[in-house]
Amino acid sequence: MIHDATSHFTLNDDHREFLYRCALSDEIIEGRPYYSLSVDSRMHLAEKWNFSNDALRGEGIVIPRYSPDGIETYPQIRYTPPRLVVNEIGKTEEQKYTCPVGSGGVIDVPPSATEQVQDATIPLLFVESIKGADALLSAGILAAGFHGVSGWKLNKAPSPMLAKIPLAGREVGICFDADAVARQDLREIVKELAGLLRFAKARVTIFDIPPNAGPKTGIDDYMAVLQAAGMEE
Repeated sequence: MIHDATSHFTLNDDHREFLYRCALSDEIIEGRPYYSLSVDSRMHLAEKWNFSNDALRGEGIVIPRYSPDGIETYPQIRYTPPRLVVNEIGKTEEQKYTCPVGSGGVIDVPPSATEQVQDATIPLLFVESIKGADALLSAGILAAGFHGVSGWKLNKAPSPMLAKIPLAGREVGICFDADAVARQDLREIVKELAGLLRFAKARVTIFDIPPNAGPKTGIDDYMAVLQAAGMEE
């Protein structure tokens, strides 16, 4: 489903190749659709979604996002390459993603998967990035994504968007990035989400990315490795 307002925006070749390397298929890329920052798309993001002028500087990929019931919501920008910004304590750090202020708690499901997500008989995997969920969807695995390990929360409480996903009796998995295996603070957040899903009567399984994949490996990185290994066989 391509919306009229964004139908003329395009994804440049370098950005498409980047998404290919993240194990995304053309079907998933076009279905969302991903598009590149341009003069027109920057104007659209500022006018419709209140992105600041600073957020729209640099180059990047725009990731439209959708609630589990198919309603378009605040998009996200993935900077390519990441921007260097100064944080609140004066330290320079990389910024990979941004989205408008006040747009937290988005549990994303692309339009192509809305019907499946509403069917509690189909297993569902929760992951900590939109791109990661799309890598799984490209492989035929139903997934919902959010931004970061605590992205399923809004103001320290469960996001209202979780209530839009049928969970009772459903087989549900959680697969966070590889650092969630080693870091106790992240492990506690995994347990917290698992407890919430079990309270909603889902049957929950926690999946770990193998530690030998590297501490910063996300599910899209891991899917890309599996995809490459399959091509070599």
